[in-house]
Amino acid sequence: MTDRRQSRLAALFVLMLLAVAGTLSPLYARVRPIVSPDDIESIRFLSANNIPVKVLAVYSPEFGNLQFVVALIDIIANMHEKGLVKKEDAFKLHLIPTRASRSSNFKQLHAMVAADRLKKYVEFSSLETESDVWMQDWGEVGVVKLKSEAKAQLVVFDSNRGRGTGDLPSRLAHFWNGFVMKNPSKAGSCGDYGGNIEVTPDNVLLIGNTSTPELRAYLEKHGYANRMAVLETDWLQVGHVDEYISVCPNAKAPRGYTLIKANPRLALRLIKDASPAELNAIKQEDYRLMLIKVRNYLREAERKRGRHVPADDETAAPQPEEFSNAVIDYLTKDETGAFVLPPLNLALGIRPSSPGDKEVEDFIKLNLTLANVIDTNVKAACNKISQVRKESGKAHSVISFPSLFHKMRNGKHIAYIPGSVNQLILHDQLIVPDPQVERLRQNIARTASMIGLKANFVDSMSYHSKQGQIHCGTNVFRHPNRYIVRPR
Repeated sequence: MTDRRQSRLAALFVLMLLAVAGTLSPLYARVRPIVSPDDIESIRFLSANNIPVKVLAVYSPEFGNLQFVVALIDIIANMHEKGLVKKEDAFKLHLIPTRASRSSNFKQLHAMVAADRLKKYVEFSSLETESDVWMQDWGEVGVVKLKSEAKAQLVVFDSNRGRGTGDLPSRLAHFWNGFVMKNPSKAGSCGDYGGNIEVTPDNVLLIGNTSTPELRAYLEKHGYANRMAVLETDWLQVGHVDEYISVCPNAKAPRGYTLIKANPRLALRLIKDASPAELNAIKQEDYRLMLIKVRNYLREAERKRGRHVPADDETAAPQPEEFSNAVIDYLTKDETGAFVLPPLNLALGIRPSSPGDKEVEDFIKLNLTLANVIDTNVKAACNKISQVRKESGKAHSVISFPSLFHKMRNGKHIAYIPGSVNQLILHDQLIVPDPQVERLRQNIARTASMIGLKANFVDSMSYHSKQGQIHCGTNVFRHPNRYIVRPR
């Protein structure tokens, strides 16, 4: 009798050890593994046209994103409470804490958000991250068609980023009962991160040329052969396509979606037309001083062109310099589709004597040049979409959000003001990095409303100061077969 009891106790002890080991060990063994890459028939990544099921973000007050998280909760709650989301389409924010923030038991968040809102619209994840807030970088969510499975299955694509979220793709796949596919490249290249892998609702891949050849070959082999637009991202500091292009649902568009592009030319025009009061209201001193100088330069150039601009000094101005002629002509031309910068030698012209003025002129020249780079790549994306769909002569739905860039010390470029195109899209709501300038906000809101979308501006400076934006800091698990607007 004693031996039997000891045997039962020993067996129970072994089971307990196994259970504990299971909770502590990585979840790779508990997800649904793909037996062989040869079993993969095709991949389809999900787009913003798919219904959101879970929105992922990291909770990290020590990083500075507490206000952002609160604003995101309010937007999601308002969408549901105002009837903008059908009952069957309800979704929640899945908050993943950092280790430091978990120790506080979300005390700050509970103090700022009503308890009933937290209960209805927020999930506090059992997962955690050391300090990595970049939820877009670990990969993408999609569906995979396997030769061994009758139906397409959910898949989480692991970019092999590692860092503080190395095991997150496998853990999410376990939660969502999906498969995991791993990037074959072991280079750990930033160009392979999720922000550099975007897709249109009709499954045309938009991927930056900073991605590794191994990743592109893998995606071509598994469904994206002849469906991939490789866009230039090597001019960017981070090097991701989501820094200057995004795809949003649009029921009015012929294909059911619209491309949103970053437009420095538009931003310069809006800054030129802004009032001093608008620019003086900018909180960040470096933005405020630079944009006031940009406005003054452009308005002086406009006066030299003979246009009437109110000014204290109405005396006759000297003859315009070559660049002043070019920049005003360029900014005042109508824009239809992808605008190609006319052939200008922007290096010519008399240099202003003041170093400050030279810096402003170089900033303007840089953004005009990058506007052309962006337009060229958006046109390439449109051409690939037309090619895949076997369409010719059919117009594309493209809109612009004002954006400005500046050069880093290594010669690469990054958003100067928060990049409004790098946004989170939930149903018909755009969660947009606040560009800090009222005229830019108004332009974005008006442009979005024209295609039935609402722009919600959120302070994203905690992300922006670390070379990222809202899209970089979030990810979305979307329903594979249900759409906000079904692609046509």
